[in-house]
Amino acid sequence: MTLLDAAYALDELAAGRTPDRERLLAGAFALDKACKEFMDRDVFGAAAELHLVAAGGTVNLTKHGRARAAVWAASVRRLSD
Repeated sequence: MTLLDAAYALDELAAGRTPDRERLLAGAFALDKACKEFMDRDVFGAAAELHLVAAGGTVNLTKHGRARAAVWAASVRRLSD
């Protein structure tokens, strides 16, 4: 369970696809831990989005929603560097 799993899941959402469930859950858990260390709006947004999807919710995968997921994936990727 790493932040790269979270970035993968967000990339999948940005592409309009459903992420692999195991990696989605691992990514959501990793982001929970990251939220305790980093006070970043994008990290909190990404964590909330992955929790929503992990809980079985659907996300707004419009052009704007996919663009937002791509921005969050880039932010998460920066944390893992």
